[in-house]
Amino acid sequence: MEQEKSLDDRKRARFDAFVDIYYLLGLACIYVTSLAFPIIGIVMAIILKTGALSERTKKVGSICLILGLIGIGIWLLVGIGVFIVATMFLSTYGWYW
Repeated sequence: MEQEKSLDDRKRARFDAFVDIYYLLGLACIYVTSLAFPIIGIVMAIILKTGALSERTKKVGSICLILGLIGIGIWLLVGIGVFIVATMFLSTYGWYW
């Protein structure tokens, strides 16, 4: 039979769970920032990949780089889409409404 965990063990497990959740939320913020603001994501990727000592951190930097490049592609597509819609609108209604 398993013995019940002592109070210190339960506090330690709760603290470890909190640290894990905090780490995952931090990663999610870094990834969302890399996707929404690609230049910041690419800068973070360069910093993490060149200055990191652990492989785990270098992997986070690689993911930031990929998301930054995807973010640039998305922003370009949005810009082209806005340009096309504006051109269609202006060709239909002219410069003066």
